Amino acid sequence: MAQSTQALPLSKEDFLALGEDKIVYRRHLTGKQLKTMFPEAKDTPEQAKFEALFAADGTPVLITDNTAALQEWLDETGHNMAVRH
Repeated sequence: MAQSTQALPLSKEDFLALGEDKIVYRRHLTGKQLKTMFPEAKDTPEQAKFEALFAADGTPVLITDNTAALQEWLDETGHNMAVRH
């Protein structure tokens, strides 16, 4: 006889902790978006293109305009990347 189990919903804190220190989320940003998110980037050209990695809780981990640097960081730190939808 099959035994059924019921999944319990995760709390917001538990959900944010999933993949903590293991998974980062990638997001493509323009300079304009970057300036909106980070006022200290006020001198960034609006048409510039960036790639950003964020922790599950939304904390920025890496922002770069160099895809090779992003991949090198991932390789060095052992993080896995998820694409942000």
